[in-house]
Amino acid sequence: MKSIKSKIIVFSILATLIPSLGLGILAFQQNETMISENVTRELRALANHASRELDLWTKDQVYIARELSTSKILIEGLSQINQPDNILLTQQILLEHYLKSVHNKLETVLELTVIDTEGKVIASNISTPVIESLPVNWPESASIQGNVVIPPHWDNFYSTATLSISVPVLSIDDYILGALIVTFDLRFVQSSLKDSLKSPPGDVLLLDKSGNIMLASHTLAHDETNTSLSLAPEVLHRLQDNPGEFEMFQGLHQEKAIGLAYMSEQPPITIIASRSHDSIYATWIQQRNLFIGFISAILLVVTAIAFRMGHAIVVPLQRLICATERIVKGDLNVELNPTQRNEMGQLTQMFNQMTDKLRQNQAEINAASTAMQLKNQLLETLSITDSLTGLYNRNKLNLIINDQLARYARNKRPFAVLMIDVDYFKTLNDSLGHVAGDEILTSVAKKIFHCIRSVDYAARYGGDEFILILTETTVDEAMKTAERIRSHVANIYCNAINNSVQVTLSIGIIQSEPEDTSLTILLSRVDSALYEAKHAGRNQAYCMQPKPSAA
Repeated sequence: MKSIKSKIIVFSILATLIPSLGLGILAFQQNETMISENVTRELRALANHASRELDLWTKDQVYIARELSTSKILIEGLSQINQPDNILLTQQILLEHYLKSVHNKLETVLELTVIDTEGKVIASNISTPVIESLPVNWPESASIQGNVVIPPHWDNFYSTATLSISVPVLSIDDYILGALIVTFDLRFVQSSLKDSLKSPPGDVLLLDKSGNIMLASHTLAHDETNTSLSLAPEVLHRLQDNPGEFEMFQGLHQEKAIGLAYMSEQPPITIIASRSHDSIYATWIQQRNLFIGFISAILLVVTAIAFRMGHAIVVPLQRLICATERIVKGDLNVELNPTQRNEMGQLTQMFNQMTDKLRQNQAEINAASTAMQLKNQLLETLSITDSLTGLYNRNKLNLIINDQLARYARNKRPFAVLMIDVDYFKTLNDSLGHVAGDEILTSVAKKIFHCIRSVDYAARYGGDEFILILTETTVDEAMKTAERIRSHVANIYCNAINNSVQVTLSIGIIQSEPEDTSLTILLSRVDSALYEAKHAGRNQAYCMQPKPSAA
C-alpha cells in the first residue's frame, strides 16, 4: 500500500516538474542569450563613446598646441637662438615667462617645453623638464604630419596620466625652427569617458601600451592611482586579441567582471569597457530564484494534493492490513473506527466484532495463565531462596557450585569459596532470644550481600553458616572481601532488644583447584579452612593457599 501511495506522489511530482523545468531552462537560456547580446551592445556603445570622446579631446589638445606654436614670441625666440649669449639669454627669459603665463591660463596643461631642431631645451615652464625622445626623421615627418603624439603614460612626478604632444614651430617662410612639447593632464578627459545620462551602465578603463591602467571613468581609490594597477596579462591579451568581443575575467578588486577592448591608434591607448558580472546577472539570478521558489511552492501543493488522494485511497486498506497483522502477532487490542459509509465501513464493523470475540476468549485464557505464572514464580522463588535471610538456599548453592566447577574445568579460571560462621551464635540466640537471633542472621546476610559483586553468589548453608562463591577471584582478592565483611558486621543494631550487638565472624577461604572434582571435595576443603579460623581464636579469616602448579 505504501508503494501505491509513493507512486501516486512520484507521478504527480514528475508530471509537474518535468514540463516546468523544461520550459524554465529554455526560457532562461534564451534570457541569458539576450543578456549577452545586450551586454555586448552596451559595452560596445560605451567603448565607442569613450573612444570618440578621447579622440575629440586629443584633437582639441592638438589644436591648442598648434595655436600655441604659432605664437610670435615662440617664433622670434627660436629665430634668435644663434644670436650672442646676452640676446639669447633675454629671449629664453621671455620664453619662460610666456610659457609660465600660458600654463597658468590652461588647466589641462601640465608642462610646456620649447626645444630646437636638435632636441636641446631652449625654455620650459618648469626647472627640470623631461624631454621625450623624438623620432630620428622628426624634422621631415613634422613638416608633413604637423605633430607627433608621444604615447600616454603614467607620470610619477605629476601623479597622473599624461599625454605629450609635440608640434613644430615654423618660421614665416615655413622653415622649422624647433618644436613645442605640451604635456596635458589626461584626468580632464575622465568626465567625458562616460555620459552619466546617456551612456549605458559600466566602467571605462584607459590602459597604456604596457597594459597599466592610467585612468578610469570612475574615480580610483588613492592607493590605486599608480602604474602598479593593471589587469592580468592573460586577461589583457584575450581582450586585445578579440576586440569588440566580450570576455569574462577577474576585475580590479577580484570581483567577476565582463568586458571588451578597443585599441586606439592616436593616441595609442587600449580602451576597456567593463561591467560587474553581479550587476548584469542580478535580475537574472533574482528571476531564477523566484522561478525555483515558485516551482517549489507548486511542488509542495501538488505533493500535498497527491498525498491527500493517496491517503484517502490507501489508508483504509492499510488500517485493516495493520490490524490483521497485529492480531496474527497476538495483539487483540485492536479496534478500528469506521469513518466511511460504504463497503469499507461495513468491513471495518465486521472486523471489530471479530476482534471483540477474540478478546473475550483471550481474556479468559490470560487470566488463567497469569494465575498459574504467579504460582510458578512463587514456587520457583521458594525453591531456591532461604526464607529467613533471602539468600540462596542449600539446593541452589549446590547447583551454583557444580556450574562453577564445570566452568573451571573448561577455562581454568579460578573461583574463591568463603565459608562464614557467626561466632558464638548459640550463646547470642540463647541469651537474647530467638527473635533477636533471627534478626542478627538477617542483618549479617544483608551486609554480606552488599559486600559482594553482582556476579558473585551468597547462600545460607545452614544455621548460622553462610557460603560465598566469588567468580574468577583468587584467595588474595577473596581475603580482602572477607575482611570487608568482618568490618561491616562488627556492630549490628538489633530492634528486638533496641540495642547494638557486637558480632564477629570466622571465615574460611579456599581457591578452586584441579582436585576439586566434586561438590563434596570443595566443601570439605573450605570447611577445613573455617575450622582453622575457629581453632586460631575466631573473629578472623583463614586463607588456605592453593598448591603451586607443576612445572
